[in-house]
Amino acid sequence: MTGARLLLTGCVIALAGMVLMATGCGDAPAPSTAVAADPACAQAPDACVTVGIGEPIYLGTLLYPSDDGGVVTARSVQLAVDYLDGRFDGHSGTLRGHAVDVIPEAEDCTPASGRAGARRLLAAAPVLGVIGTTCSAAAYRAAAEVLSRHRVLLISPTNTSPLLTSPQGHDRYFFRTAFNDLIQAAAVAEFAGQRLRARTAATVSVNDAYSRPLAAQFVDGFGAEGGRAVAALTVTDPLGAGRAAQVASRLANAAPGVIFLPLMEPACGTMVRAIRAEAALATTPVVVSEACMSATFLRRMGSLANGIYASGPDPAGAGSSSFATVQFLPAYRRQFGSAPATVFAFAAFDATNLVLEAVRRTAVQLPGGALVINREALRASIISVNGYDGLSGILTCLPAGDCVPAARISVYRAPQWPVGGRTAALPVFSTARTLAEVTGGG
Repeated sequence: MTGARLLLTGCVIALAGMVLMATGCGDAPAPSTAVAADPACAQAPDACVTVGIGEPIYLGTLLYPSDDGGVVTARSVQLAVDYLDGRFDGHSGTLRGHAVDVIPEAEDCTPASGRAGARRLLAAAPVLGVIGTTCSAAAYRAAAEVLSRHRVLLISPTNTSPLLTSPQGHDRYFFRTAFNDLIQAAAVAEFAGQRLRARTAATVSVNDAYSRPLAAQFVDGFGAEGGRAVAALTVTDPLGAGRAAQVASRLANAAPGVIFLPLMEPACGTMVRAIRAEAALATTPVVVSEACMSATFLRRMGSLANGIYASGPDPAGAGSSSFATVQFLPAYRRQFGSAPATVFAFAAFDATNLVLEAVRRTAVQLPGGALVINREALRASIISVNGYDGLSGILTCLPAGDCVPAARISVYRAPQWPVGGRTAALPVFSTARTLAEVTGGG
């Protein structure tokens, strides 16, 4: 947003000082030049973006700043832009001769905030791509819909809801480097049925695009393992201690063999405290999803976290390359003073680089160094990604938006979660599934 204001101020100065007019606002090519570079630019006002001489390429972020996942994503985006010059030196590189400016916007895990944040980004500058959202609920029929309407890429490293890439829910310009929760649900169900040997289960979820579908898919998968759901409860967010105690009492009456909590913080911690306060549930296995698997949860819960299981991607397998261990993670610690608090730093770095590489491949350079970028060509470039060797794993992007065709989901037992520098934490259970397997495609 600041960059857009600076550009506007430059034009005002040029108009006030006639001598500067030729070099102030005259850098951007006329629309006819852009059309000549790419005839598709004439088809719609937002079909292409022209980046004038000396102007930056704009990216956006749309993240939940109160969540560890949002913080880690913002930092990983910063590192990707830093590395454009081939070095993690704290200085942003350039792309096709242009600086890359990142405009940050916030969401708070609600559809309304996703839509509002997307509109603010569209008003701020001609963004080519947005990294986000943190929460599936802020993307589904919200930010993804708004940005796709304007042909702006939205690539998320943390949106895992199956709804976002379903035939009924997918928006054309939405992609993700996060796994699909169909894989996570199947993995947790297998862990509960085969490793814990639970015959009954309960879920506690929020009625949003992330939590409710993951809980439902787990119940289906647990049924396939021969188990039975004895309670599927829905809570409001924010979740107060009083309401959590009521839910925990209902869980105690249901006496499940395992409890699955696909919740974000702080609702996740509130619910775990209430469950452990019930004598009948003091030793019942509790599994939280990747949205709760963070260093902040472990720090806030203290010893009460011990023994809580968490499911999520295995960073030890994904980030085992020398670049991840020798360059990326040390640069993260050096610039931000700590290791990534969640397991999504690699996926966020990959998401940013997919956008940057798509710009690099599709931008048409005009005389003098200006660029014309066709938004549909950007989308086509993402879809053409096949076997990309990213920090988070091998990425192949499908037109429906999924770029993770297979994922290894592991389950960890606290305090040995792979967060906050514990990348060598060993899982108690691990399984690899392909998206085709869990969708019935193979």
